[in-house]
Amino acid sequence: MTTGSIYGTGVDLTTVARIATVHARHSRRFVTRLLHPAERTAIRNVKDPARFLAKAFAAKEAFVKALGTGFRGIAHSDVGLRRDKLGRPELVFSPALKRRLEKLGVAHSHVSLSDEGDLVCAMVVLEK
Repeated sequence: MTTGSIYGTGVDLTTVARIATVHARHSRRFVTRLLHPAERTAIRNVKDPARFLAKAFAAKEAFVKALGTGFRGIAHSDVGLRRDKLGRPELVFSPALKRRLEKLGVAHSHVSLSDEGDLVCAMVVLEK
């Protein structure tokens, strides 16, 4: 358990249908622009790609809200969502974003996901 101070928090809510519509319209381009390399590998093995993409999208939106910058200087593919050995979601970052977080003093990130029906919610907490 970490005991650092909170740098920022962010929450995002999206619908699977909205993401499915965008994915249907811009399939490969959408996946390439949205997903971190680790997510591009993981999506190959999922049963519901639209739900996977909605969770990834919500986590990224919640992350930039916690950071307080929006996507200024950050690509969607710079931040990714993966599962640890027990299935707990965690964020992964590109080397450039990792360096930026270190400069800001962000030492830990936490992400929580929830989905019910068509809704997907992500919450991110960043700690110093």
